[in-house]
Amino acid sequence: MPVLSPAGRRTRTFTAAAGLAAAGLILAACGGDGGDGGETVTLSVASWANPDSVDEAVMEYWTSEIEERSEGRITFDISYAGALCAADEIPQCVVDGRADVGQTIADYAAQMFPQTTVVSIPFLTQNNQAFTQAIWELSTEHDGAAALWEQNGLKLVGHNPAGRLLLGSNEPVESIDDIAGQRWRMAGPYTQMAVEEAGGSNVALTAPETYEGVERGVADAAGFPMDGLVAFQLKDILSYWTDPGLGQYTSTGLWMNLDTYEGLPDDLKQIVDEVNEEYNQGGVADVFEEVTLEQCDPVLETIEQINEWDESETERWREAIGTQGEEKWIADAESAGLQDAESYLELYKEKMESFEGETPKDPSLVCSDKA
Repeated sequence: MPVLSPAGRRTRTFTAAAGLAAAGLILAACGGDGGDGGETVTLSVASWANPDSVDEAVMEYWTSEIEERSEGRITFDISYAGALCAADEIPQCVVDGRADVGQTIADYAAQMFPQTTVVSIPFLTQNNQAFTQAIWELSTEHDGAAALWEQNGLKLVGHNPAGRLLLGSNEPVESIDDIAGQRWRMAGPYTQMAVEEAGGSNVALTAPETYEGVERGVADAAGFPMDGLVAFQLKDILSYWTDPGLGQYTSTGLWMNLDTYEGLPDDLKQIVDEVNEEYNQGGVADVFEEVTLEQCDPVLETIEQINEWDESETERWREAIGTQGEEKWIADAESAGLQDAESYLELYKEKMESFEGETPKDPSLVCSDKA
């Protein structure tokens, strides 16, 4: 639950010790009000984001907008880099109230978020703004999805793009033939399935564990967006990166504990709702594009080039997978409690096809063109 506190307090935590100290303060509720007599609230945040990452910028954007519009009546204690809860535990931390707000990769808790892991179906999602908007709209328009958000005790803020899948290795990977025989660190069951279909094997590592895993020889190669090359320093240990054309393959979720949200005064809930709406209608896509484009130069200073597969090789991989990704997602989503998952998938695809917003070229492809 949120802490009532003096307006204007805003802290950032990157160390585990500080995160635990913050948690102790956050869990001890006390009363307070703003200078104008309005109730003030401090929300605890568990984020997996590393410094200078897209997700840190997304969190700063969302929290700053809320703090400014509430005139300091909502403030945030943010524990970054898994300081309060480990990256793969953050969704459960928000559900059980150890944090009021959480931010991490949705695939770390795929059983809780089948309605969002639809993004992970290979080759399905190429437009990052379209999928952000589609998931947001379907969270209320699809009865099964709406019921699942409520059942899990979460209030959706939104899902932002991680970026297009890039394959990183120390030898060129120019086709599915080069995937075969290598041990890959991939995020989520659907990219893992795609790797296995191409003859590779999978190694279970979270994103923060990947650098050490590659360094120790646990994994030969990895799949990440361009942000991962910077946020997890993977550009320093894997020298060859290429875009195989698979597209968006995962997303970072941002959620509030539903009881926390419902407990806010009505005027503060309205502010949160307004910011959430803008986040999903283009705000977070703008942040993603700006930060990812800024990452291009430091990436190219180290690896010199982001390559792209020939379209014929991309098509070979797509044909090898066929409809397996969609079939597996429907079965997994139904098993995880999403009622009528097949109709959800069809509605998602319809929204992707009918999206009419501005669609700038993906930053990692822009970066590929620069070298």
